[in-house]
Amino acid sequence: MAILLSSSASIFTSSPSQSLKPLNPSLPFLISTANPHRKISGRSKSLSALRVATQPQTTDPDRPTKTEQDGESYNLGDEVEDEGSATKFNWRDHWYPVSLIEDLDPKLPTPFQLLGRDIVLWFDRNKQEWVALDDKCPHRLAPLSEGRIDEGGNLQCSYHGWSFDGCGSCVKIPQASPQGPEARAIRSPRACATRFPTQVSQGLLFVWPDENGWERANASKPPMLPDEFGKPEFSTVTIQRDLFYGYDTLMENVSDPSHIDFAHHKVTGRRDRAKPLPFKLEASGPWGFSGANEGNPRITAEFIAPCYYLNKIEIDTKLPLVGDQKWVIWICSFNVPMAPGKTRSIVCSARNFFQFSMPGSAWWQVIPRWHEHWTSNKVYDGDMIVLQGQEKVFLSKSKEEFGDVNKQYTTITFTPTQADRFVLAFRNWLRRHGNSQPEWFGTSDQQPLPSTILSKRQMLDRFEQHTLKCSSCKGAYTAFQTWKKLLIGAAVVFASTAGIPSDLQLRIILAGFALVSAGLAYALHELEKNFVFVDYVHADIE
Repeated sequence: MAILLSSSASIFTSSPSQSLKPLNPSLPFLISTANPHRKISGRSKSLSALRVATQPQTTDPDRPTKTEQDGESYNLGDEVEDEGSATKFNWRDHWYPVSLIEDLDPKLPTPFQLLGRDIVLWFDRNKQEWVALDDKCPHRLAPLSEGRIDEGGNLQCSYHGWSFDGCGSCVKIPQASPQGPEARAIRSPRACATRFPTQVSQGLLFVWPDENGWERANASKPPMLPDEFGKPEFSTVTIQRDLFYGYDTLMENVSDPSHIDFAHHKVTGRRDRAKPLPFKLEASGPWGFSGANEGNPRITAEFIAPCYYLNKIEIDTKLPLVGDQKWVIWICSFNVPMAPGKTRSIVCSARNFFQFSMPGSAWWQVIPRWHEHWTSNKVYDGDMIVLQGQEKVFLSKSKEEFGDVNKQYTTITFTPTQADRFVLAFRNWLRRHGNSQPEWFGTSDQQPLPSTILSKRQMLDRFEQHTLKCSSCKGAYTAFQTWKKLLIGAAVVFASTAGIPSDLQLRIILAGFALVSAGLAYALHELEKNFVFVDYVHADIE
């Protein structure tokens, strides 16, 4: 999915010689330029060359030779990597953002999956902090996410009423006798729920997935958004959506700006503006990689393992009256591995132009956040079925003769241009350091991947994937439904009373009100679809 959720995404393919037209201002952006945690000691070791796919042998003199088929072979042999490149990445020793704080309801427990492990997020009002517990009651293993916040501010299991405080300690067992061994059961370590380290940073809730990693978690900080997110000249917007394809599929997609003009034609790009994107990889290692292109616009990209991808887009332009301008867009995406074949995309974006067209607190920023999400979800939808098909093919290849897709990636695919440089860099990182997949809790291959069994309608289901998990869209959807019911009721009342008055003029007015009410109700019904499901057919977009 094109995580470059920028209405300015068309700048990726605009020719520097062309005048920049005003951008469609309704999509999210984000980025960060430096990883505060990585230490780059040296970059003398280079990556092993990644070659393009080998074509079948032929003796037909009219067919092109292998060299002609491949074109000028592009490889990553000249790309640098930190010393100690053989270091393996520990997936469980990192902070993962699990949700935007503004989209969490402090009055309700919220279920989430992280690396295949079920957890429950809830707000401890006694300590005024967000808590993450293992989503199972130690009593009979019922999901705590189906419980409630009780009168004492504790998390209560809905099965037998056991309650737990913010430390995971059991504070109430209703069935226990007040005396004897049963009274002491509440103090048993076996009565406690497993708690994970949590931290709130820049509007995001982060969870450390190892319950035994408190010391390491306290010694490290979550990845940060750039300083521009706090500057008044930048406007920001955020969105999150759960996607039914794998972490590697999404990460490959966000590493690829070149797809935007085609997958998101007339949403964030245009087919006729596609052009070469000569990216250069500048550094890589167990921590991730970084690189950039030259020219206008200049795109700087950085991947900070395990799931943080940042883009900074700088555009030099000239406008009437104001003259030369430096437009800056930050696009920061967190691509959180929930379970095999399921990933949460959290995108935060900022820009220093066209602020009036973005949600914000200023009186002149009238665009609501939920309206911005309509366009953002178009971007997700534009990738959805394409990536579903791609993931199916990769899965079948991995089960046939190819095995690990990351090791055979340039045999399975044909990637002769530098536009795919960051895609290959990610696949190379995943192969060399990430053990080719996240370190899942439990068995990861028992269930089929969602992309192999879900229909197109299910893959594009905005309601389950986004609306129910977004405070802005959920509230707007409820308001739309309420207004629609009121308008339908008004239409019925006006229509039923239109024939009562003897005055013809009054009857016409009542009939007119009935038609207007019915028309507005129908309009709301059509607009509601933006919260639920909108079919996406690329061929229908001219």
